[in-house]
Amino acid sequence: MPPAASGTRARQLAYLKGRAHALATADEIGGWISDCEAAEMPEGSHEAANIRGWRYRYDREVKLPIELVENFAATTSKAVGIWQDARKNSDFKIFAPVLEEIIDLTRQKADAWGYDSEPYNALLEDYERGTTAKQIGCLFDQLEPELVGIVNQACDRPVTSTLPVGDYPIPAQQTFNREVAEALGFDFQAGRIDTATHPFCTGLTPGDTRLTTRYLTSDPTSSLFGVLHEAGHGMYEQGLLPEEWGHPAGTAVSLGIHESQSRLWENHVGRSQAFWATWLPRAQELFPPLRDLSLDEIVQIVNTAKRSHIRVEADEVTYDLHILLRFQLERALLTKEIGVQDLPREWNTRFEKLFGISVPDHAHGCLQDVHWSFGLLGYFPTYTLGNLNAAQLFHAAQNQNPAISGDLATGNYATLLAWLREKIHQPGSSLLPPDLILAATGEPTNHAYHLSHLRNRYLT
Repeated sequence: MPPAASGTRARQLAYLKGRAHALATADEIGGWISDCEAAEMPEGSHEAANIRGWRYRYDREVKLPIELVENFAATTSKAVGIWQDARKNSDFKIFAPVLEEIIDLTRQKADAWGYDSEPYNALLEDYERGTTAKQIGCLFDQLEPELVGIVNQACDRPVTSTLPVGDYPIPAQQTFNREVAEALGFDFQAGRIDTATHPFCTGLTPGDTRLTTRYLTSDPTSSLFGVLHEAGHGMYEQGLLPEEWGHPAGTAVSLGIHESQSRLWENHVGRSQAFWATWLPRAQELFPPLRDLSLDEIVQIVNTAKRSHIRVEADEVTYDLHILLRFQLERALLTKEIGVQDLPREWNTRFEKLFGISVPDHAHGCLQDVHWSFGLLGYFPTYTLGNLNAAQLFHAAQNQNPAISGDLATGNYATLLAWLREKIHQPGSSLLPPDLILAATGEPTNHAYHLSHLRNRYLT
């Protein structure tokens, strides 16, 4: 949209957000929920889950003053354009004043919601209900030395295979990606794949789930792994109970669970030797430059670890260090341990300590992500929770149903998808995320499975 319209657009969004907030927090809705609670629905039923979910959402929203909702919407609307300019010019001073406003408004929201210990806990509830900043902090404290050790070993291993230089036409990529997504279980009668600057998935209604990816004619794996990732999200959306659409029982439970589905299909399935044993012959038919590659070579190519500055381009070995950095900085900003003006220095210092490489400019550092301009503080830890949950779920699925491993080796993905449908998709938000993982796998989220996966794939 035209940059000159940013002020008007911010006012329009502020009005719409305020109006929606007023409707959602009306006294009569609280009365309806109370009437439902008085009906005493059977424990474990979808009705009971819906009532609990509605009560939680309502009680949380009524704590926010409408003026705060409007100010937050207007500020973040204008912030996105400011961030775009700042990133383009690698100039943090452009973005710093509006980021200061966003941090202040975010603290106000946390204060309105209320929290134990620190404001970050109030924010996490928006994305990963039932999880605390202390739990995330302890998790990263345990992960950091292990991850740094794995990163150092994996990134220092010699790379003997690289993707052949050549032309990989977009129509051929589209054919391959659709065939793969359909084989995994994405229903094209209820969804589609389109092209966008950044891959994403959105579930609009039952029967309408949209995926996007982007294409590089020099590298077909870019669009492929975009589709594998987004198809994981999409199959979760397609697996929710359609009769509960719009209700908590028919809604994805959290971002950490959602991300587990995309990471499972992208990394545990799509980068495995079993996957490429099935799909390399078809890829070689569509892409002549790949015809001389062996199975071992393509597996190494798609599982090469490399230190890099940009989170969205990171491999699965280094990815969690990017998230750890952002979590630590967000937490410090909210508790005022550091100020916004300190952010570039803190980012660069901590990044170099974690990765062993320096940050060349702010565009490759603290200005690279759009999340803060949207006001999405508390979001980043869900990416690592997704990685941990993916590894644990993949292990549990094969342990509980031994047929899954054999089926994956022959390109049959239906048994794995059926397990995920039963354990993760169909429950919706009937359970909190930690309880859902416990019910599906028999134990709380355990980072050991993720670390074991990384060691097995990258260090053996």
